[in-house]
Amino acid sequence: MSLKSKKKWIWPKRKVEIESLVKNILKLREIENEEDFLQPKLKNIPDYSKLHDSVSGAKDIVKAIKEGKKILIHGDYDADGICATSILWEFLYKELAEFLDTKIDVLPYIPDRTDQGYGLTKASVEACMKLGAQMIISVDCGVRDKELINKYTRDLAFVITDHHQPPEDILKDLSYPLVHQRYPKHHYSKEEVCGAHVAFILTQAIKAEVGIDSKITLDTRGLDLTALATVTDIMKLKGVNRTLVKYGLEQIKKGNRVGLNSLIEKAQVDITQLDAYHFGFVLGPRINASGRIGSALDSVKLLVSNNTRTCNELSSKLDNLNFERQKMTKEALSKSLEMVDDQKKIICILGEDWHEGIVGLIAGKLNEEFSKPTLVVTQINGEIKGSARSIKGFNITNALEKCQKHLERFGGHEMAGGFTVKKDKWEEFKKCIEEIAEKEITKEMLIPTLNIDLFLSTDDLSFELVNILKQLEPFGYGNRKPIVGIKDMTVVEKQIMGKMQNHMKLICKGDGIDMVTVIMFGCEDDIAEIQINDVLDIVGSVSVNSWNGNDTIQIMAKEWRDSV
Repeated sequence: MSLKSKKKWIWPKRKVEIESLVKNILKLREIENEEDFLQPKLKNIPDYSKLHDSVSGAKDIVKAIKEGKKILIHGDYDADGICATSILWEFLYKELAEFLDTKIDVLPYIPDRTDQGYGLTKASVEACMKLGAQMIISVDCGVRDKELINKYTRDLAFVITDHHQPPEDILKDLSYPLVHQRYPKHHYSKEEVCGAHVAFILTQAIKAEVGIDSKITLDTRGLDLTALATVTDIMKLKGVNRTLVKYGLEQIKKGNRVGLNSLIEKAQVDITQLDAYHFGFVLGPRINASGRIGSALDSVKLLVSNNTRTCNELSSKLDNLNFERQKMTKEALSKSLEMVDDQKKIICILGEDWHEGIVGLIAGKLNEEFSKPTLVVTQINGEIKGSARSIKGFNITNALEKCQKHLERFGGHEMAGGFTVKKDKWEEFKKCIEEIAEKEITKEMLIPTLNIDLFLSTDDLSFELVNILKQLEPFGYGNRKPIVGIKDMTVVEKQIMGKMQNHMKLICKGDGIDMVTVIMFGCEDDIAEIQINDVLDIVGSVSVNSWNGNDTIQIMAKEWRDSV
């Protein structure tokens, strides 16, 4: 892997004074209300009543509980679905049951990715019925399954909670509550929110229905898992999402959830230093691993258990699964790179016998590498299942909908989707999606760019700069860590690092007095290319390295190029 840039760098028009950095970055990100962004408050989270059908859904759930019905929470096997399932089950089985002084007959259920596939299916609904379900509450799925649900409404009650892109006619003749943030017109929140978020707000509606205080505070159970899911499901960290992630991180740092404590310790992360990065790249992948190549219920058990021994055993299991998932992904990615047709505006890859749980990861990596919409599918026993990742301006779920005659099922967001291709229809589907991409994707959309937030000299690097930028945390999608660019850095020293000898530390001389440390991770292809006395332009983020009681400023390189 190489960090050498293939993108067009967009530099700021001018250097910005340290005192104006935050205002300048907020302006670049089109954030108008500086105070609300920098000091988000839980009291500003929209009331549950603004979330479509949350009140009717809460009433139906409470009625089912009072009638002693068996409830199954039907989730999804990704981190969002796992967190949503955990939030709702924990609330009903523990908090609500204690308040009502009754036992609530409720079970979590997550379909098997390989045998049953995504979302509500005939197989998963009937599996719930075999477990005695009289009500199914879906979380993070179900918005596109009206036809299927209607076949079972004589025998089952349904409450559907989801956040994925719905069909245009979804509300027509709907016979069950659909708790969803898009209706009537994003009245709950203008930002897209994740499935766990919807489930979390539903629990507040249920609280109000039975007389529990529904005000969200730092101690409200489920805030932590909502924050985790918000990051792993790549929701923009603005508005209500930013608020929940900020306070969810604070809740986790209190150490009250045994399973997360165990997972954090297993990942060798200092809980006091936990941030949104760890959600997306450390904890999230471990939770996702169970749904990708194991049993997603293992992650649910981890997140809701109070038994330290059980949590430690499950954390070890997820850690091992994640390692195995990384190996499988690396092997399949290597093969997929050989199959890319770089002349097309969209990448379509058909793999043989790749584990279904890794195709989304491969699609994401190819999408990042080539800056093109990417579809990766695997063919196992004649069945073709796939995952898609897109680029700005090309709604991949709308594109899938235009090719739905070739698909068994599909769903997703503007930037990502999942689908199953009808038997022997791969070539027709591929032709259809390529024609849509050819028509709708412009050449400008395919030019990869890197927007640099701050143009700095090496003299600007300081602890003061780091502390100023920390005001913008938590960082993530929609509020990325500010990217700084420094030109004309001369390599003075070079050190190869890591067990695999695939990382590098450079000591560079810039236009200031002090030397600057630059860290490059996963740059094995750059090691031979970058030599002492080379002059480089480097973009990355500013961070503090703490070692043996000493703190030093360093640049975590994102990309580099030869100075011109």
